[in-house]
Amino acid sequence: MSKATMRIAAAALLLLACVPRRTPEQLALLQKADCKALLLAADQARADGDKVLARDLASACAQPGLDALVESAGTPAEKLLWCGRARAALVDRGEKPICPAERIVALLPDLRPHLTLGPADPDAPADPLLVEALKAVGPELHFAYDHEDPIVFVGQVRATIDRSESETLTAATDAAGKRHQIPATLHRVVARAEVQVELVAKTRTIHATEEARDLTWESQPALAVAARFEAQIPPEAELRTKAVISLVRNLARALAIAPPESLEVTDPPSCLAYGVAIAVATGNRVAAASGIGDTEKLAACEKILGMPAGAGIPVP
Repeated sequence: MSKATMRIAAAALLLLACVPRRTPEQLALLQKADCKALLLAADQARADGDKVLARDLASACAQPGLDALVESAGTPAEKLLWCGRARAALVDRGEKPICPAERIVALLPDLRPHLTLGPADPDAPADPLLVEALKAVGPELHFAYDHEDPIVFVGQVRATIDRSESETLTAATDAAGKRHQIPATLHRVVARAEVQVELVAKTRTIHATEEARDLTWESQPALAVAARFEAQIPPEAELRTKAVISLVRNLARALAIAPPESLEVTDPPSCLAYGVAIAVATGNRVAAASGIGDTEKLAACEKILGMPAGAGIPVP
């Protein structure tokens, strides 16, 4: 045997020695390609510290299989959890199966963990605009007002009204139903609301607007067009209230992408939100699945999510 042949044989033996041995059960699972069983087994492999096996198991799940699992899941938390299981087991972010980024972004606002909002200073007066808006949409968004010990610190809501008029043209109907182009005045009222909130240890400003507009015109005797003197615009208070409600909805979307780490973990949505919070804070999407975070919260969420101990919180 030549020296070159001996070197090739030695390299082959070395490669074989490095290939992990698989049990008959693992081999059967890999061949069967049942995505649900594969990803659940990948959770256990990650918990056992076998990253190679976890990757092999997740990779054996074809993309259509993951898509079907996500589609059949009953809640946004369950859908995100399947996406997270695949993501946590794979090394490269571009490896498949994966959930598209646009799907994840669409699912996050539907998690809606319970969050309380209030001032950083409990001695500050209650914000009537915020309190009123939370009464209107708080139950829907799983938000509540807490003046003494809120999870999310929110500043005072600032709401303003801007009125403007401008000249324009419009189509008006005469007594016979014929339309004419005539001069008109555009009346525009804009309610603007803004608030400062703490997101990922930074103070950010959230904005929202609500607008109403209508036209008036003088009579046009030559065209038999009657005047329209009164603009039909809702009261300022109504527009202001709508703007603040829109503001709270925008705040909910911002908190869905960057939840607070201080939230309480009591159910699957709050656990997935906590995993997202750790990912945002560390810049590492698999941080919570790798054991980074509050150990008590991680352990509690593993039980809530049905994960094996040590598998953490897999978020996509």
